[in-house]
Amino acid sequence: MTLTVADIDGWNAEAVREVLHAAGSRGQATRVAARQLSALAVFDSWEGATAEARHHTIASVRQDLDAHACESLAVARAAGKAADEIEGLQSALRTLRHDAAELSMTIDAIANKVVPSVDGPTPGGEMQLQNRLNVIVAQANTVDQELASAITTADEPITPPEKQDAVSQPLPRDPRQFSRLWNQLTPEEKDRLYREDHTIGNHAGMPWDPADHLGKDHYNRLQLVELERQAEFDVDRIQRSIEDLMAGRNVDDGALYALQAQLITARRHLDGYRAVDEVLNSAAGPRRYLGHIDAFGHGAVSIGNPDTAKRNAIFVPGTGQDLARLRFSDEKSLIMYNAALNADPRLAPTDVAVTTWIGYDPPMNLGQAAFPDHAKGGADSLDAFEDGLRASHVGPRSIDTVIGHSYGSTVVGAAASGGHRLDADNIIAVGSPGMLVDRASRLNLNAGAGVYAMRAANDIIGLGGGVTEWTLGADPTAPGFGAKRLLADPGLGGPFWLPSIGAHSGYWSNGNKSLANFGAVIAGMPPPYLIGRR
Repeated sequence: MTLTVADIDGWNAEAVREVLHAAGSRGQATRVAARQLSALAVFDSWEGATAEARHHTIASVRQDLDAHACESLAVARAAGKAADEIEGLQSALRTLRHDAAELSMTIDAIANKVVPSVDGPTPGGEMQLQNRLNVIVAQANTVDQELASAITTADEPITPPEKQDAVSQPLPRDPRQFSRLWNQLTPEEKDRLYREDHTIGNHAGMPWDPADHLGKDHYNRLQLVELERQAEFDVDRIQRSIEDLMAGRNVDDGALYALQAQLITARRHLDGYRAVDEVLNSAAGPRRYLGHIDAFGHGAVSIGNPDTAKRNAIFVPGTGQDLARLRFSDEKSLIMYNAALNADPRLAPTDVAVTTWIGYDPPMNLGQAAFPDHAKGGADSLDAFEDGLRASHVGPRSIDTVIGHSYGSTVVGAAASGGHRLDADNIIAVGSPGMLVDRASRLNLNAGAGVYAMRAANDIIGLGGGVTEWTLGADPTAPGFGAKRLLADPGLGGPFWLPSIGAHSGYWSNGNKSLANFGAVIAGMPPPYLIGRR
């Protein structure tokens, strides 16, 4: 049943907060009682059947008390969130009524309609106000459903007492601490944490695919389905809003432009989620694992399981390569995966994993790509992702290589400079416009890490070097930078023997010497085509 404006007017945020306080107090009191029960010593000197019965009974009662405590605290959290949202909705409704009055209109609180307050021609702006009202009512229904859901599901199976503190307190941000905690949880506890936070699969340190298969891949696939459905809904909703706006007699150009921009973003996100779904179901090469997915159009898909791989690589694509173009980046990752196996025949297929990481907002044109903003915006995320890889890894430490193509190499540079540290054993800058530093020694990597740079002779990126050096840093293949220079085939030349875009993306072409170099570095072997230091 859809709520009305009258329902929203009748809500009382303070009354909901009373629920918060009451439920919270009850939960804390019940938790204290459970702990006191476990400390009872009256039967400690008893032995035999009586002692066993005592331990069993107290454990059972304590578990029931803990369950009630967790239920009450869950309701308290939901009530607090609902109270804040009610105040926000009522504030938005007051503002809408004021704006409507300015245009000689009013709100029909029962019909959820914006109507003229005086007889005569319909004032302009009615459709825009109606759209705002529709959003308020839709958000109110969401608040109502979320609070009802929290109350309804409060009697679901609750966390056992020995781990209640772990799942009721804020989860550790440190990837290693989080990984240790996650590996101790039961399937029921993991599912509960997912219900409370559907983005939990992105937490640095969560195992990719543990023995119970309840890790990054599982929960991020669940989230992918939700995000795809939400994106489909957003596209339809925004499209309808545009059509309604265009059907009005007076079109608000500003509102139309804003809706069109929202529609472009929603469609791009939907394309991205569909691209992830396509890649996850690819029959080419080993199984894919979903290591990151979010509502901002970011994602990471691995070929092979990084937790069990002895050789891990992270591939960071560059300009224009957002999630909607994941298929093309995944193809490059698969080529490098196979190149690593070819470089060291002793490696088994499960010993290598290559992850395509699009966890930042790539610049979508050359104007944006001339500046470091997008790279700096992704630096923390790339660092955290690599730290998470280290934390969840099983067995001896893997050799980790981070490969940045084009502007992706700038992101790699940002993640290893300016106060950041990238926990990598090797990095490879491919067709790089700059890494935000003037020499390799300024990159903050593991001790003894290899810094490699590769540029094809016909790569068009070379034409921008004089310009981007001021904004993105020195050419990593330039004399004095200090990187080990890897050889790549020249690539296709453009008209009049000029550099070409084709050469910029040709590093993964069949037979290119660059492939043997990619594979060797990932596999921890000496690269076969290494130009002397400059």
